Amino acid sequence: MVVLLLFLSILPVFLLARYIYNNDFEKEPTSLLVGLFLMGIGSVIVTYFLSSFLENTFPFFSPQNQIYLNVLELIPYVYIGVALIEEFAKWIFVYLYAYHHYEFNHAYDAIVYCVFVSMGFACIENLLYVFNYGSMQTAIVRGITAVPGHACFGILMGFYFGMAKTADKHRNKGVSHKNKVKSLLLPVLAHGTYDYLIFGSVHVSFFTILFIAFIVFLFSQTADKVKQLAKIHFDIRESIPSMSNQYSYHYCPMCGEKVVGHFCIKCGFEHTTVK
Repeated sequence: MVVLLLFLSILPVFLLARYIYNNDFEKEPTSLLVGLFLMGIGSVIVTYFLSSFLENTFPFFSPQNQIYLNVLELIPYVYIGVALIEEFAKWIFVYLYAYHHYEFNHAYDAIVYCVFVSMGFACIENLLYVFNYGSMQTAIVRGITAVPGHACFGILMGFYFGMAKTADKHRNKGVSHKNKVKSLLLPVLAHGTYDYLIFGSVHVSFFTILFIAFIVFLFSQTADKVKQLAKIHFDIRESIPSMSNQYSYHYCPMCGEKVVGHFCIKCGFEHTTVK
């Protein structure tokens, strides 16, 4: 039974990491990916200390209080006490360990990095939950909801990190900064909404339907972002000559941003043809 629970806990982590890896046309070094996964495990420790500090400073955020909170009180609890802390713990490891790494040379690489960190986090969290409850049902339910959820948060983080890195390539600090903010803000909002609908379903049964709808929406949107960035193959390392010397440019019909190649780093619009 223990071996089966261990297998069911780790399997979705492996499958999701493999899916993201397979969509990378230029594979990242194994040592880098292992390091990122370990960084994800490390983010669990950071989350623990940040949560403990927040709980000791503001007892409102104590996990023991969660069952007594109404739907309004749950908002700061899940968005700040859970989502912000967990996503920041993952975000800071990606930024410090991988954002300036030489191997970060394509926008899609950011999705790989963020998902591998997220899977390191999700692996430990999943093991703790599954063995705490000791049931196959917990392993299966989390395998199709919580673990893919963490992968989706990682994809959102990576998508905007990739856009930020592309903006850095063009020396556009304003766009880069905005996308770095989005790389943390969007996963926090998605993660917070995910948890809010789960916790809120205890008080409002309709939240269960909203949760299912949100999961479908989240999975479809992040799958599109994987496909979108996987198509972008130009080098975005800052150490090589500017892209403007290699490609002609045009202007995005959606937002007016100057575009090199076929992907707008400001609004994310993909151009099927390049003038």
